[in-house]
Amino acid sequence: FQATALKSMNDAIASISTADETWSELTKRQGELCLKDEQMKVLLSSMVMQSLGRPLEETVTFAKVNNEAATYDKLVDCLGAKESCMAVLSLSGWNEFDDFDAKFFDPWSPDSACGFLSPDKRLNLYRIFLRRSVIKSESGKELTDELYAKVVEVKGMLGITDDQADEEMKTQFGPELMKSLQVATNEIIGDDYTPELVTNLKERVDNVIANYRLPDSLVMEYGANLYLRAVGVVSQNTPSGIPPKEKATALESLRDLLRLSVEDTYPAHLEVFGEVYKRSVLEAMGPTGVVRPEFRDPLKDLRSRLSVTEEAARDLFLDAVKERMIPMVESLVLELERTMLTQQQLSQKRRKDFGADVFKSGNAASGKLGIGAEGYLMADMMNLVDFYGENDVAEQKEIGKKTIEKKVVEGDEEKTVEEEVPVFETIYPITGLENGALEEEMAELLYRQFVVGAFTTQGPQGARYESAKSTFGGILGLTSEKMDEIGGSIGEQVYENIIRNSMFTKGALDQQDMMMLANVQNKLALSSEKGEDMLANCQKKILSEQADELLNNEDARPEAIKMFREKCNSMGMELGADVGISKARLVRMFEVEVTPGLMKGEITIDSGDVLGEIQESLGLSPEEAEKIFENLIEKQAKFTLGQIKGEMLRGRDDEVAPLIRRLVSFSAFVNGDLDLDVEESDAYKILNLYEAFDFTEEDKETVESNKESFKIALGLPVE
Repeated sequence: FQATALKSMNDAIASISTADETWSELTKRQGELCLKDEQMKVLLSSMVMQSLGRPLEETVTFAKVNNEAATYDKLVDCLGAKESCMAVLSLSGWNEFDDFDAKFFDPWSPDSACGFLSPDKRLNLYRIFLRRSVIKSESGKELTDELYAKVVEVKGMLGITDDQADEEMKTQFGPELMKSLQVATNEIIGDDYTPELVTNLKERVDNVIANYRLPDSLVMEYGANLYLRAVGVVSQNTPSGIPPKEKATALESLRDLLRLSVEDTYPAHLEVFGEVYKRSVLEAMGPTGVVRPEFRDPLKDLRSRLSVTEEAARDLFLDAVKERMIPMVESLVLELERTMLTQQQLSQKRRKDFGADVFKSGNAASGKLGIGAEGYLMADMMNLVDFYGENDVAEQKEIGKKTIEKKVVEGDEEKTVEEEVPVFETIYPITGLENGALEEEMAELLYRQFVVGAFTTQGPQGARYESAKSTFGGILGLTSEKMDEIGGSIGEQVYENIIRNSMFTKGALDQQDMMMLANVQNKLALSSEKGEDMLANCQKKILSEQADELLNNEDARPEAIKMFREKCNSMGMELGADVGISKARLVRMFEVEVTPGLMKGEITIDSGDVLGEIQESLGLSPEEAEKIFENLIEKQAKFTLGQIKGEMLRGRDDEVAPLIRRLVSFSAFVNGDLDLDVEESDAYKILNLYEAFDFTEEDKETVESNKESFKIALGLPVE
């Protein structure tokens, strides 16, 4: 069957037999050999592969020796062979052969008719056929419908992809299109432009595209660079760099001819005319740096004439702003350094010699490393704020939504309705920090200077400074958090000064002081919560300092201790938690305040209210206060016993009565549990002296109770 099939297919290819005759012979032989259709399909496919592969092998031989004419002819023969085979197989009615190219010309299948060809060889054959097809045309410069149909057939037969075919079209015929476009470009932007010129040139370009079957996308690909060069030529030939109206019209015509949209030409116009627009903005700013209202519409017209987008014009405008702003910021930095540093320090930092008269004020450097608020520096800062504001540099960016309530009238009834409105944030596109005009530390110092100046300036000018604080900080590049931090630190210092002065002169804040603090809070734009925190923190700090001063003195007076704790209590401050007084110092304050009254007999067993008030005031628990008091009683009792012993040893028994009364009082507080060290003879002697006292005016039960506790304290038996 293979022998019959191969001979029959070759006869069909050679036109010795028709397709019908060939198929009749094949089916006859199939019947003679009793072959099934499936077997016949496989065998027949193999024979077709061989029949088509042989002419391709011959084609490659001619291509190897660069015989393009013979290569072209052989590829035409291959197409004829393919058509003959297709005609025969179409009579089978088998759908396996419907997609002939996929079945027999799969370039990646080694068993296909072209599988023996490498990708480079297949592409070279296609390239030769494409080039020779144009040469075969009557004009030698076009790809006719008939020739193009053969090119498409060869493309499928050689397994050439669409991308490869497009690239070959561009490589082979792109130079012709480029030459036509270059001629058109040069003519249109020349000195003799007319609408008819554009019409005629467009016809020539269209003919090239049509003759070579080139896509419009290739015109756009070449056109982008050609248009850029054209815009550059127009700009160079115009003294101002701004194209006159007729040149602008010529560029529009060229854009249409090159199949470019308006958007496609924006990059070229920006690259060529961007600096022209920026220079115009700088000129419009004038010496003040502010684009005056009468120049804004002309700048819009210029943007339109230059065909620069609104977004690009905004960027160019910001570039011009940056160019003017950086020296302004650097000048502020230098002036602030001059107020802070001596001439020598400034010269060392700047590595430049500064003369003696370097200040706008005419004064020499003071070398005070602090924060001042010189008027001339504030004026320069406000100039920067005005420059930024009057040029509308800041931008508003929507960051979310919020719901508000508003009143509306429906009929005769007023109602409250909710409405969702956008929330905006102010954006500063040009900042000193971002552009390297200053460092973070200097930006903070400048802002601090501005805030201090705003705080210390009164009247309309002070209000103007106040309203510009956040703008100035934003221009420098500071975050809102950093500005709040700086404002808070200044507020804390001012708060502390006011509170400290009032507490030392008046002992406490009065209504006038609170009004002054509210004014400070308002001027520094502090929240009420922040103001309250600062007030509390300043009070705590001052009270803590006073506590240190009071308790570091070994001779602290009880009156001072009492006055201090009562002051803290009146201000709502806890001595431990708020003022920061340690537990040991609270114990000492209790002892210092209680001891004199205890020694003088002013604090007795009936003085529980007094002791409770002191305990609560100091923030001690009842158990802690009781333990402290017991230790104090024991310590003072032992001290008093020592005094009594000393007096008796010196024979001054008449001097011990007050001391014995005190010791009796101590023993009554703790029911005699004083752990005293006293000899029995001395104990009886002291007891006898006590019993000799005059108790006629005292309560008999109290006397007996005190005597019993006293005996226990002295270590004597109780009846």
